Amino acid sequence: MEGRTWYPRRKGMIMSQQMDYVTFIVAGLRNKPGRNLATLFCFAFIAANIFLGQFLIAGAAGGVDRGVTRMGADHLVVPAQYMVFLRGQGPDNTMAIIIAEPSNYRIKANIMQKIGNGTGVSAMSPQLYVSTLNLVELSPAPIDIYGFDPETDFTIQPWLQKPLNNPLKPGDVIVGSGIEGKVASRISVADKTYTIAGRLDPTRSSIDHTIFLRLDDAYALAATKGIVAPSAPQIVPGDVNAILIRDAPKEDRNVVTTRIKRVFSSSPEYKYMSVIGRHFTLDPMAEDIRAIPGLLNVISAFVVIIALPLIALIAAMVAHERQREIGLLKSMGAKRKIIFFLVIAESLVLATIGGIVGVGASMFALILMNDQGILNSALQVSFRMPLLFDIGFMAGLALLVVIAIGSISSLWPAYQSSRMNPYDAIRSDR
Repeated sequence: MEGRTWYPRRKGMIMSQQMDYVTFIVAGLRNKPGRNLATLFCFAFIAANIFLGQFLIAGAAGGVDRGVTRMGADHLVVPAQYMVFLRGQGPDNTMAIIIAEPSNYRIKANIMQKIGNGTGVSAMSPQLYVSTLNLVELSPAPIDIYGFDPETDFTIQPWLQKPLNNPLKPGDVIVGSGIEGKVASRISVADKTYTIAGRLDPTRSSIDHTIFLRLDDAYALAATKGIVAPSAPQIVPGDVNAILIRDAPKEDRNVVTTRIKRVFSSSPEYKYMSVIGRHFTLDPMAEDIRAIPGLLNVISAFVVIIALPLIALIAAMVAHERQREIGLLKSMGAKRKIIFFLVIAESLVLATIGGIVGVGASMFALILMNDQGILNSALQVSFRMPLLFDIGFMAGLALLVVIAIGSISSLWPAYQSSRMNPYDAIRSDR
């Protein structure tokens, strides 16, 4: 053992080597700040482009979908006498059909079985007008009381401010925006107590001063003395005022109307039924909006394809500028895979930072513009903020794409750097 000096190794050397690698990456990021800022800007631009496109189309499509669902029924099946209660001159003046107008003319709910299948109908739901009451403790305006079937309803619940926490139970009600009371609070109607399960958004119509009960609760309330006027026919279980109908997708509204009328004309007991349709549709607009994601995806793909060679060129320039450092590392024993990793890691750090900056800046700008109502006016459609889960998914997708671009664009420079001859690399001019 004489003539030899023993040096403690392994742990200290490994730690020092790891620190050298980290120092190499940090030094590369601090060197040439102008170039690194330009690279960060490229990554941020790509991330913002992808995130903005997905966010805007999700919000616009959500707004259109909500608008379409809030347009109510395509058809209303009512007694023929109901026509005199329409506001306007006839079906051509009928706007969104959310509820049937109050009337004392009724039909039987089992008429839905008669309409059945084969008429181009995708959904049917009954409604019952019970009465109009003056309940000043709940609203300064007269309050309409309606019964509906929450399981088949597709016209009232889309207007809820928030989705119901649980299915509507006996004793639960949904109230219009003009009715006093918070969700989960209790209200009294004719000595009967109900729990508010949900509130509707403002509609600027009589719906704002309406209470909606389950049909079984509506029949029970109608049996209470003084609810239904003595001059009006009494309400018995099975009575409804209207059947609201939604057409199947791609069905022509006029064709569906003709089919339903044909069904009624074949049965004497139903020959005095009327079918009323609304005179407009948002389907063409909805289809146009849903076609936009394809265009935005093409634009995003174009930006990514253009950015790949640009970022690869920047990575190659970085590798060339740092030949001496790479040569020194290799002369100190760094293996090819370590050099390869270092070049890739530097690009990944820039990509991650740029992606976070791009997504964060665009998210802040979008939230600010949405609060100011700028998005609604710019998109010419009601903008609906995506859910937090969806926003997180879109942000994660944008970051993954940017990181993938950073990895792919630096593969060739990393490969070339790992194959450098240490002697030639150290002697190379900067």
